Amino acid sequence: MYKRILAAIDWTTSSESVLDQTRQLASLTGAAVFVVHVRAADFPSLPSILNTLASQALAEQPAGNGASSVARRMVDDAITVLSTAGVHAEGLLLESTPGATPRALLDQARELDVELVILGSRHHGRPSVLFRSNVADEVSRHAPCPVLIVP
Repeated sequence: MYKRILAAIDWTTSSESVLDQTRQLASLTGAAVFVVHVRAADFPSLPSILNTLASQALAEQPAGNGASSVARRMVDDAITVLSTAGVHAEGLLLESTPGATPRALLDQARELDVELVILGSRHHGRPSVLFRSNVADEVSRHAPCPVLIVP
């Protein structure tokens, strides 16, 4: 049935449901899971970059992005949850420009040749629905494979 599943997680509460559904399906089918988080790339100003680098140098901390490390921890925690349940899982942290999350997920699904994409529904307020589309809607319309959208 499914041999390769892409599970997209984000900061919303639906990520727990995404992982639960992923765990259940992967356990039943023996599928490998790719846990993916797409982080909108920040475009900091040059002064903020220099301040950050200077602060890290003075504190003798390795250069790094705080948001990136938090996102990496989220992906690593998801892999731990799945691995503890006996599911083979790998994690991917992607960056995209703001608004390009659906394209990043679709490109990754094609590149990994997955047979199922699992992601949460994101309920936007009324004004948001008028001006931009939902990530789950975009992915489901253009995915190269079936898509499971969980609440």
